[in-house]
Amino acid sequence: MIKKDSSQRISNMNVSFSPTICEDFLNKLDRKSGYEKLRKAAYNMGVPSLEENACTAVTNIVSIKQPKKSIDIGCGIGVSSMAVLKGCPETNLTAVDGNLERGLFFQNYYKDYKNVTYYQMRGEQFLKTTDELYDFAFIDTVKREYSAIWQLLRPRLNDKACVIFDDILIYGYVMCQECETPYKYQSNRREVLNFINEIFDDETLNAQIIPVNGGLLSISLK
Repeated sequence: MIKKDSSQRISNMNVSFSPTICEDFLNKLDRKSGYEKLRKAAYNMGVPSLEENACTAVTNIVSIKQPKKSIDIGCGIGVSSMAVLKGCPETNLTAVDGNLERGLFFQNYYKDYKNVTYYQMRGEQFLKTTDELYDFAFIDTVKREYSAIWQLLRPRLNDKACVIFDDILIYGYVMCQECETPYKYQSNRREVLNFINEIFDDETLNAQIIPVNGGLLSISLK
């Protein structure tokens, strides 16, 4: 059961709201990211992809951690995977996605990457079957599945591993009261708030919400 004041607990966490003016400023900075082909494909296919500033945050974290083994659950056509590889080109990356069309594009795009392995299956299904251990994980799937994926993923993490969950702020609605949230987002908001509380209440974890784009929840094992 979700606590009545759970949305207010956000103010006690390491999180701040990223105003639109900040995003606009960052997006106007002149830089070539190297994602142009992937973003064009995402646009043409009508599929979502990890936003530019979130990509940079992921790359920076990965470049610090230098993981030997990484996993990207909900990899889509491969933008988030590229963000990981930019941070650590030598990491052995496992990419997982359940969509056939996105998977075919991903496999063709990364066909020359010897350190990238793709699995077309749902994240929960993959985690139930693998015995691999990972140093870094990026998760971008159905938000109501985040808690279940975390329970399956945690035993598959090495010491000092880092995990990032994307779009954790649900368009900012986790910082609103339920009555202020559109009906279609209310269920997801409750699920995500429960998950956020679960993570921040766990004293064995370091957790931080990074307020770029849809919000990144960064978790590391103490």
